[in-house]
Parts: sequence; structure tokens; C-alpha cells
Amino acid sequence: MKVSMPSGSMHGWGIAGTYLEREIAQLPPVPGVTLHCMSQNLAPLNPEAWDAINIGYCFFENSIEILNFTREAARRWDFIVAGSKWCEYLLRIGGVKNCCTILQGVDPERFYPLPLPPDDRFVVFSGGKFELRKGQDLVIAAMKVLMQRHDDVYLSCSWVNQWPFSLLTMESSPFITYRHDEVDFLSVPGRCALENGLDPARTVVHPLVHNNAIRDVFAGTHVGLFPNRCEGGNNMVMCEYMACSRSVIASDTSGHADVINPAIAYPLTRYRPMVVNSGGVQTGVWEEPLLEEIIEMLEHVYRNRHELARKGALAAEEMKNLSWSGAARQFHYLATKLANQAELARMRNA
Repeated sequence: MKVSMPSGSMHGWGIAGTYLEREIAQLPPVPGVTLHCMSQNLAPLNPEAWDAINIGYCFFENSIEILNFTREAARRWDFIVAGSKWCEYLLRIGGVKNCCTILQGVDPERFYPLPLPPDDRFVVFSGGKFELRKGQDLVIAAMKVLMQRHDDVYLSCSWVNQWPFSLLTMESSPFITYRHDEVDFLSVPGRCALENGLDPARTVVHPLVHNNAIRDVFAGTHVGLFPNRCEGGNNMVMCEYMACSRSVIASDTSGHADVINPAIAYPLTRYRPMVVNSGGVQTGVWEEPLLEEIIEMLEHVYRNRHELARKGALAAEEMKNLSWSGAARQFHYLATKLANQAELARMRNA
């Protein structure tokens, strides 16, 4: 079984591709089958890797636009694997029958339980590339209120976004003022946080952090804040954070719904439907968490931080169920099944 995916350690697809290729290489070979990274139109990212049997792995957030491509994808691919049950649901609505869900993993050698930092300050972590979908505008607006109320509240954020077009989506935020910069775009997230009223003495904006070093950033924080409007997967950064025995305040919609529950997290429960447009065309419907509830939840956790150790321990235990080796075995089982079916069909027709 071959793997045709990006590799690297600075973005989600690269991390997923690196781990899956490594883990699948340790399993028995399945000739003639390739696992592909799928593009946003459900085509193979690398068409030259097309094989006798092809499995696509997809993540998407544009719940309307994707229906333009599902029927053709159903005819083209032998099997499609979604990165969340939400994506699988949309694929099935669009006529894809041969599909299932396999969640992204967490590396237990890199992300494992850490003690909470001292209580002399309350440090909130926010991660993910800075864009409207990830909801860092909601983080800025909510943290501004909490920091004004309490002088021991700090924000630690890892928001680097290497794609200016994605940064530009923050222009649509009703919660912050956004000033774009196509040249010095790496400094935009930090500058935006400060320009919208966050205390520079209590706001730490980290530079681009390698995946094997982000655990050190997690270590200095008490709770994560992930008010994402939509996630096509289970949110790799959030799951890695929880694996370090940290709880999160998080939306429990779309891909987050596969991992967020009240035992390990503080799920947000109140949302506003948000129609997403691109070039004047409606492309999706997201769920925007209500800012008031985010502030309420932050205040609750601030006043009840004694709960964090227990919830964090449970979160770390649940994240053990997410492993790249387990994901690889699921893909390998699927490849073996498809290869066996193809061989049986060949023998019947011989």
C-alpha cells in the first residue's frame, strides 16, 4: 500500500502524511493500492500517483460547495475516508456510499501528560492558523473582557498562518478590526491581537513552532480555547493539547463533535448559523459560538480552576484512543479488503 500525501512538520497535512506513511510502511504490503490526499474538489492532490485501487482521505469545511463534487467522486474513487463523522455525513448526503471516518492521531511519545503550571496566573492557550474559521477573533474579543476583569489572566497563542489569502478572511469578522499585510503577513496575528486591545505585557504570540516543540508551549498554560466555527477533522492541535492533560473550552460541532464531551472539556452550547460566501457564492454553513457564552465559560473556569487537573487527566486518557498506528491499521484493513474484493472479481471473470 502506497501513500501519496504531503510530508512535513509545520502543517496538518504534512504531519498526517508523515505519520501515516511511516506507520503503514510497517504493515504487510498491499500491492496496487494507494492512499491519497484529496483536494477541496475531491480530486487526488497528486493525479500521477493514481493506482489500480485508490482510497481518498478528505477534510473539508464548505458544506454547500462540496456537493458539487460528491457524485463524480463517488464514481471515481474505490473508497473515500472522511476526517470526521460530519464530513462523512455530507459525503453520504452527496451520494457517496463507499465511505467511512478515520480520525487523525496523536503521537504519544511527543504528547503526554504534563503537570499544570503554578496558580499565580491563569494562562489560556489558543492554537491554529489565524483565520475566520478557526475563531481567533472570538478569542481576542473574549480574552479582552477577561483580561480587563482579572489582572492575572494571560494569553499564549500559536497562530502563525503561512497563507495570506486565509488570513484575509478575518476582514469579515464582526468582533475585531483587521488590517491586512501581504508582505509582512507572519506578524499580522500578533499585531491584530494588540491592536484590538489585548495587553502586550500579558499576551504571548509565539513564532512558527515545529510540531516537536509545541508541547513546551502547552506546558505553560492552564486551559485551551478553541471556539472554531467549523472543523473538517478532529483538530490535531486541540487533540495534541488535550493529550498533555489539558482541558479545553471548545465548540462541539462539525469535526470537534468526535472528540469533545463534558467529561473532558467545557463544550460550548450556543451558536449562530453563519452562511459562508466566496466570490458572492454561498459555499457553506458554519456554526459561530456566541461570544457571551465564551466569556461566561472562561469566567467559570477561572473561578473553578481546581477542576482542571481532573478534566485534564481524563482528556489525556481519552486521547490515547487516537493513535497514528491505529489510523494506519484502519487504512490497511480497508486496503486489504478492497484488494481481496478486486482479486475475487478477477477470478470470477477469468
